[in-house]
Amino acid sequence: MLTKTRFVLLILIVLAGQTLWSRGEIRTLSIQETAAPPRIDGSIDDACWQGIKPLSGFFQNDPVNGAEASEKTLVWAAYDNNNIYFAFLMKDSRPEKIWAELTPRNRYYRNDSITVILDTYNDKRTNLNFTVNARGVQKNSVETIWKSGAVLRKDGWSAEVAIPFKSLRFSTAEKQTWGVNFLRYIQRLNEKDYWNHVDRSRPRQQQNGILVGLEGVKPTYNLEFFPYFGGRLSRWAGEKDDKVAVGLDFKYGILPNLILDMTASPDFSEVESDPFIYQLSPYENYMRENRPFFTEGSQYFGAGGRRHWGRQSRFNLFYTRRIDSPKLAAKITGKTDGWSFGLLGAFNKGIEETEDEEGVEDNFFSVVRIQKDIFKNSQIGIYYAGIDEKEDYNRNFGVDYNFNFKDFYYIRGQSAFSLNKNIEKEGAGMHVIQFERDPDAGLQLELYYKRVEENVDVRTGYINRTDIQETQAEAGYAWRFNGGRVKRVSTGVTGEMGHDCDGAMTKKSAEIYGGIDFLSELEFDVMLEAGESRYQVYDEEDNLFWTADFIDVYGGRIGLRWHRGGFLKGLNIWTRWHHRGIYNDEFTAVEPGGESNVDVSITLRPRSNFEFSVGGEWTRQTIDSTGEVVFSGITYKTNLHYQFTRNLFLSTRLKGETRDNQYNMDVLVGYYFGAGNIVQLSFKKSSRLEEEIMEKGYSITLKISYLLRV
Repeated sequence: MLTKTRFVLLILIVLAGQTLWSRGEIRTLSIQETAAPPRIDGSIDDACWQGIKPLSGFFQNDPVNGAEASEKTLVWAAYDNNNIYFAFLMKDSRPEKIWAELTPRNRYYRNDSITVILDTYNDKRTNLNFTVNARGVQKNSVETIWKSGAVLRKDGWSAEVAIPFKSLRFSTAEKQTWGVNFLRYIQRLNEKDYWNHVDRSRPRQQQNGILVGLEGVKPTYNLEFFPYFGGRLSRWAGEKDDKVAVGLDFKYGILPNLILDMTASPDFSEVESDPFIYQLSPYENYMRENRPFFTEGSQYFGAGGRRHWGRQSRFNLFYTRRIDSPKLAAKITGKTDGWSFGLLGAFNKGIEETEDEEGVEDNFFSVVRIQKDIFKNSQIGIYYAGIDEKEDYNRNFGVDYNFNFKDFYYIRGQSAFSLNKNIEKEGAGMHVIQFERDPDAGLQLELYYKRVEENVDVRTGYINRTDIQETQAEAGYAWRFNGGRVKRVSTGVTGEMGHDCDGAMTKKSAEIYGGIDFLSELEFDVMLEAGESRYQVYDEEDNLFWTADFIDVYGGRIGLRWHRGGFLKGLNIWTRWHHRGIYNDEFTAVEPGGESNVDVSITLRPRSNFEFSVGGEWTRQTIDSTGEVVFSGITYKTNLHYQFTRNLFLSTRLKGETRDNQYNMDVLVGYYFGAGNIVQLSFKKSSRLEEEIMEKGYSITLKISYLLRV
């Protein structure tokens, strides 16, 4: 009853507090039609640009919000029946300092670049970003086809962009009105400049300019086929598995703003292997999704607009890693009239039962995500995620909301319930609610409550802890500086209480933190924590239960991050020490002890087309009563990438750990021969400990993919 009352009160507060945004000047871009489209080479000497007056007058967003840009930027725009075109001249008083990397698409970070931001529905919620760096390398927020070119000049650099209307989703209106903005990043100054001013304390989507003048253009029902052909030679644990494979990715515009994606017999040989994470608790480790079919359009499957959900326990009804071996999958994603849709279905291949491994039946995943925009920048939504097997099922239902008012106040939340066939249990609900005041500078507040009941069993998602209630309160303050070497200083205090679902206390703690951001892109963070906690351990039937005794929890961390262009591209150093509960190997008992962590990584870029990085994390655990070191190990990773040309590249990755001497090695050679077309050769070698037996093997895969667009 208490939880329901909290929800009702907070929703009433939101409805009472909704106000109009305070708006600054909104700029307008009147685009012109051209009969002579430009050649997209970055030179901006085409005839179509000569009769168009360029835009200028950019404003800083960072480091000095609202100040005039340090360097001048000029923008031209035009369109024809097929494409919308943009040209840019980025003047620079220090052209020799322009930093741009030669990388595969989407792989560079903080290069001198220019970004086109389009809100094709002008709903101030959905932006598409198209970025090109000073070497013409593309980066985009959605995977689609577009053209770009860039050249270095004596007075800076210039670029051209052509975005096909086939690659965009927009309304069928005869006269179009879009939201538009342009973002320039100057690497040597660590400066972000926008054409239409963007206040850091307000949502960026609400602060675009307006694009008018588009007439007679129609969204098309785009049709794409992406077949692949490949051969694989595999050797694993002394067994052979050689085969030839054919697969297909398919994309169809059901409506201009609703896209159907399908994949049959997908091959993810180019996807990097997972890192090693030591299992130091009874909870499942969360792994990032890298497979393109599941990452593309993933924003349509998010819930609640959540931030910081999952500091202590993650909350996710759909975890794409559960679909580990899809044979056929399809999804529909898109947005129309303020409604966003994410629908997914996947046939997942099971595992045959063996003497050493329990079998898994073939199963079918289904996901439905629908969200409605309301007010100025708020959403409500529903969620369904289910898995069906021959004689079993798991079905999960949820509702969520994200209310934003007075620029930087947010109330977010989600309630969900889990059902399993032939299992009737109470206590299968999940609830989370969060209030946040989050300006760029000034007073920052957060209140957070989560409840995951003891009988929750979400087989489609990721819920790593059950029988928990968490309540957090945080207050902090941040200062912004418009001059000098220090850019931002922040500090705050957080208090947390934990209970089980019967109301018995499981944790109480407090922490104080602080951070300094320097103009040079150096960031320094520190945190101190103190409190006490009980822990969950396994019983004889492999069920988790709370220990009776509290263990003192205290410690802290210090972190340093430094990102810069050039030879020393990046440096990260994190050190942590905590007194806490240390689990035994079976997670059936826990004792007071200490845990130390040191995490270091460094990235070098000797040339614009060559990057090397290396990193590792050392973990050590000791027991108070005996002083014994019960765990010590290092996880490590190295990456090397060499871009021979815009089309040809070589990437190698090595990830491993020292305790059991396991590793994964990936080598990938690829050649792009057109938009979306690639030949790639991958070599993967692994050594893994399975059931106390070290198994080794490798695979070699040659894959050719070719995009056909109708």
